[in-house]
Amino acid sequence: MKKPLTLNELLKKRRELWERDGDKEKDDQLVSLIADIILDNEGLRHEIAKNPILLIELTFSIVNKKRENVPFFFNDVQRDFVSKLLTNDHKKPFFILKGRQQGFTTLITAIMLSFAIVKRNFSGFTLADRDDNTKAIFVDKAKVMYNALPERLKPTEKFNSTNELFFDRLNSSWRVASASANIGRSRTLSFIHYSEIAFFKCSIADLQKSIAQAATDDALCIYETTANGFNDAKALWDSGSCVNLFYEWWRTKEYVSYEYEYLKSADTWLKNRLSSLKSRGLSREQLAWYAKKYSSYIDKSSIRQEYPCTPEEAFVTSGDCLFDKEKISNYLSTFNIPSRRGFFSYKLIPAPFYGTNGSIVAFQNTINDIEFIESDNGYISIVEEPVYEVANGCKRLHPYVIGADTAGTGEDYFCAKVIDNSTKKCVATLHIKHIDEDLFAHQLYCLGKYYNDALIGVEANYSTHPIRVLKSLGYKNLYKQRSYTLQSEKTSSTAGFLTTSITRPLIISNLVSVMRENIYLETDRETLYEMSTFVKRSDGRSAAIDGAHDDLVMASAIARFIGNDYKQLPMLVDTEAEFLSSNFSTLPLQEENYMEW
Repeated sequence: MKKPLTLNELLKKRRELWERDGDKEKDDQLVSLIADIILDNEGLRHEIAKNPILLIELTFSIVNKKRENVPFFFNDVQRDFVSKLLTNDHKKPFFILKGRQQGFTTLITAIMLSFAIVKRNFSGFTLADRDDNTKAIFVDKAKVMYNALPERLKPTEKFNSTNELFFDRLNSSWRVASASANIGRSRTLSFIHYSEIAFFKCSIADLQKSIAQAATDDALCIYETTANGFNDAKALWDSGSCVNLFYEWWRTKEYVSYEYEYLKSADTWLKNRLSSLKSRGLSREQLAWYAKKYSSYIDKSSIRQEYPCTPEEAFVTSGDCLFDKEKISNYLSTFNIPSRRGFFSYKLIPAPFYGTNGSIVAFQNTINDIEFIESDNGYISIVEEPVYEVANGCKRLHPYVIGADTAGTGEDYFCAKVIDNSTKKCVATLHIKHIDEDLFAHQLYCLGKYYNDALIGVEANYSTHPIRVLKSLGYKNLYKQRSYTLQSEKTSSTAGFLTTSITRPLIISNLVSVMRENIYLETDRETLYEMSTFVKRSDGRSAAIDGAHDDLVMASAIARFIGNDYKQLPMLVDTEAEFLSSNFSTLPLQEENYMEW
């Protein structure tokens, strides 16, 4: 008795026939035979029922970019996603961030259709950004695939409309609609596809209150989009609630061109970009395709969003970025800086103050037993430990500065950036949204002590409470604000850094200059993200674009500015004992000159 063909053998025969003849009529005949073989074999039917996606390459057809009817064989990025889809436990939604025309909407539409015609009690829903895309997904993609199937594969239809299929014997359905705030509330869904979610008119938060609540516990959810600036989709991407998948444009193999003359462009940006892409292993044909595509845009910056090279570049910002986005993007594409994440533990001990008669008149808290506790949920990342050097038998402690930015009205983050004032490198970052101001001050105290009694400059625009707490704890090395006017500047006796219409441009310009010369001095990914969305607004003010944050940028700006007039050479400590017990705050300070010693 002849052994029945496997699904892999059937797929191989379809591929071989197409590669040999490229004849759609012959392919249709073979697909009809494959359908018969599957339906007449219980084992094969069971395989398909377990994994309906297998049916796509075996029997589905699509209209390609040349408007030709062809078998639906997965391209490289589609195959990669299917592999991840089949090996993931679906506890998190997928978020696919992509370039144009990579085939993901077509693929997910085919997956949805395969589930609808195979699974019992299936309920799928596709949301599109606008009505014409709703039609394009259902009529131009799904209906074309469905109508081309052999009749034996088509379940009994209760109705087949312009936006919904319902198969009564399977009790399975699939609907396509434009996204709106209250859509899907009355349904129970097992598969939701959000197509081009970055372009939805309604908020993702509203969708999560409506259609997302209709999903079953084991529902498959896929967000898929090209980027559209900083909006809800970017917030979702950054939230960590999804399995984020970014697909570079060059992973789509047909993106090649033999028109090498486009590589001769004199455009400086394009030259630098092509050089960067070449260093990443792209072929001459891929570079020519990219150069040709670039030349076709009136707004040349569009290529960064349409065909991004990194996730960060995909979320293109509006406005003129103050920092070099190209440098940041290239840096982030290879960014791999290990760090320790955690927070400081400590003991807060009230120390008594005695009056002249020997009685206790007050208490002042002190912090002892400082220890860095590593934790994946920590909000402090340490890239480098405090540094000391050995020279001629003596220890040299590196000086550090810390710029801190409070959460202001509560919408922002508490941040601190630690800079090695000898190397100018960022060595640690604190970044947390919800923390009490006194606890934030405690962590600053620990950071300062950990990094050789660093000079701490705390932004004082919204609240001076963290500064008062640091003072009460006995932290001596606090930055004292200079008073700036257009005519002069002088040091005040007030601790903290006040950002004004005069000081803000000063510290930002200084940071921009430092980053332009050496972007690698910044070692924190989130800070680089903020720099890529820090723009000159239409009103002339420099700040984050709408929907983004700039707390880390401002903390960095404060730290690097106050470091300009602070000790930059390592400090000599004569003995090991002195090194271990040194407390910079006990050294004589020249308060009139930036708290230097």
